[in-house]
Amino acid sequence: MKKKMPILLTFDVDGEALWLCRDSENINRPVTLSLGQYGPNEGMPRILRVLSKYHLPATFFIPGMIAEKYPDMVKRIDAEGHEIGNHSWSHTYPDKMAGRAQEQDEYLRTSDLLEKLTGKRPVGYRSPAWEFSPHTLDLLEEQGFLYSSNMMDKDSVSHLQLGERKSKLVEIPIHWVLDDAAYWLYSVRIPGKAMQPLQAVEDYWKAEFDGLYEEYMETEDSDICYVLTCHPQVIGRPARMKVLENVIRHMLGHTDVEFITCSSLAERFLSKAAAK
Repeated sequence: MKKKMPILLTFDVDGEALWLCRDSENINRPVTLSLGQYGPNEGMPRILRVLSKYHLPATFFIPGMIAEKYPDMVKRIDAEGHEIGNHSWSHTYPDKMAGRAQEQDEYLRTSDLLEKLTGKRPVGYRSPAWEFSPHTLDLLEEQGFLYSSNMMDKDSVSHLQLGERKSKLVEIPIHWVLDDAAYWLYSVRIPGKAMQPLQAVEDYWKAEFDGLYEEYMETEDSDICYVLTCHPQVIGRPARMKVLENVIRHMLGHTDVEFITCSSLAERFLSKAAAK
């Protein structure tokens, strides 16, 4: 069977949690919170329409508090055949949590709620802000997660490894260069963010794909994959959705690619490793 490079479209549906975890006083700032509300209200329907148009699967990581507030959105994502992963409860960064007990509760509450809404317990975990605490790996293993999607040390699917410790979890690699927030997340209350030109971001995402695709095709046995991370409140603007669609069409123009969910890729990796 001819090999195909995996392409993973992933979306962090942070909603208001993104702003509340950064500053609890934002609960009293309705305009700031409305930035997050744009994701479930406007961005998500656009994203689902594009995925449906091209018949593409995707993986959505959702904080529990957002799943609780927008249950119909969660059910629609599931009903349309996409994967839903655990993105903690409150979007609090693990290294900023009070301790092991809080972190454990954040993951369990979210998994319990997502299972209640969809009938499926999430098998994947993506950390808020892509960071771990000293307890994170232990908790993920204890709670039976299949994979993590947080590390930036590789371009290939691998086993998650922290220092000398190699985990049984599969790691789906990510990077800021393939994250819409790095280019477009903006608020007057968060310094250092900027609004990059649309074409510049589109060109970079295409060029990054081209580079990975070339390496993938030149390597006989490769686990290289292309993982794009977007946020409905960021990518969901109409003009930015055109960028996403253009990038998707560019990748679809290559025959040796496959759009796949994170869990499917993790399962395939484990099966391949077991067969060696």
